[in-house]
Amino acid sequence: MSSSRPAALAYLAYRALLAHPLKRVRQRGTGLDRFLASYASEGLAPTHPDDRAIGEAASACIGCGLCEVGCELATAVPTVRALGLQAAFRLYGKSSAELPYAREALQACSACQGCEPSCPTGVPIARIVRQLLTRVSALAAPGYAVGR
Repeated sequence: MSSSRPAALAYLAYRALLAHPLKRVRQRGTGLDRFLASYASEGLAPTHPDDRAIGEAASACIGCGLCEVGCELATAVPTVRALGLQAAFRLYGKSSAELPYAREALQACSACQGCEPSCPTGVPIARIVRQLLTRVSALAAPGYAVGR
């Protein structure tokens, strides 16, 4: 056994038994408060289990573009074409502050559903768009707070 191993184990014991517990005693605010203090300026918000489930479903997207070819609204509504489903998926991970800019396109997209049957990986596009619209509606609701 080398001499550095006992020193490493002693350091880990110090961190586990003294440093981390003392750090927790000194922490101020809730976990949400600390999260927002660290990440709100970057446009990140805490997620909820339903948000994570939608994000996981969206991660099946392989970016093939077949959904955009099958989009019945692409020629009728220019903002839908400009938005594109890839942009909608990016919006899903962005700050809630950016979602209201896509409200009209998302409303038109949610009524169409021409793209979902053409998705080779079975991404529930309509469900993702509905979830985005729910988040947009929550932003318009009085008393809305980031991460709630």
